[in-house]
Amino acid sequence: MTPIRRLAAAAAATILTSVLVTGASATASAVEHDGGCQGLELCLYYNSGQSGALHDFRYRVSDFAPYRFLGSGKGAGTPVKNNAASAANRDGYFTARVYFNSGYAGPADDVPPLSARNLGDTYNDNASFNWCHQQPLVCG
Repeated sequence: MTPIRRLAAAAAATILTSVLVTGASATASAVEHDGGCQGLELCLYYNSGQSGALHDFRYRVSDFAPYRFLGSGKGAGTPVKNNAASAANRDGYFTARVYFNSGYAGPADDVPPLSARNLGDTYNDNASFNWCHQQPLVCG
């Protein structure tokens, strides 16, 4: 093999390795709807104090109806809609806003970045959530 071909083969191997490593690390990051509360997610819990079964969301949701609490804790298998008592926001930039009604409407509870709280206006009456940013908060 000529020196140029060896160099081209080495470059191709380096690029392939880089692509494979990048792909592997992407799959190791937070995965929505897996029952784990990881970075960049809003986690809704069945019980107050971030306890019981949970459901984790990465992207905004206009209606919680299709989702159920995951895991083996109290509330597992129960619909998320109108049953969440507390929340944890694992995103470091966006505020999570949990709404009383579907379609991002009605009274709401804000969960600031990297915080957790019991829900108030939407305690066991929650139907959607959106990510918000800036001050005053802009959602969507």
